[in-house]
Amino acid sequence: MHNEISIVLLGYLLATSVALFTVHVLLSRYGGWLWRMLPPQVLLVRLVLTFNLVMLAGAWLIARHEARDAAQTMYMLVFAFLVFNGIAYAYFHFFNMSETARRIRMLLQIRRAGPAGLRVQELERQYSPKDMISARLDRLARMNQLLLTPDGRYRVAGNTLLWAGRIMGLWRRLVLRRVLRDIQ
Repeated sequence: MHNEISIVLLGYLLATSVALFTVHVLLSRYGGWLWRMLPPQVLLVRLVLTFNLVMLAGAWLIARHEARDAAQTMYMLVFAFLVFNGIAYAYFHFFNMSETARRIRMLLQIRRAGPAGLRVQELERQYSPKDMISARLDRLARMNQLLLTPDGRYRVAGNTLLWAGRIMGLWRRLVLRRVLRDIQ
């Protein structure tokens, strides 16, 4: 009976995570037109879901190879699922921050301008509210979360991001309530 954590499983989870990052970079940079048509975040979510299947199959094979019983196999699968998806979640947010954060882009643009810097008007031309709203609406429509009707109105078409927003809102209320209570 094995009660210790499998070193092979830990190595496999590390290798699977590195493989996820590598495939993501390769598809984002060198993938065909099909991959480039997807919003970058959707591509990453699809890769994470696909790699979950590979990772769980590998974890199961490791458990079988190490002659783990059914309960230990289940624990290994749950452990592998939590660790891999924790890493994938952190990577998704790191990637998403680098992909969409205006503050980071602005800092980089100001830095590139050198000692002369940039005026607010120069930044406003690049970050007009109309363009930002239009870009976000287009992205939501490409992700099948919004539908543009013939009369020019947007309607909700998907629930994925709505559910994610609800969960994050609930989490925020739970966390902020504790933070506010600790401050008082």
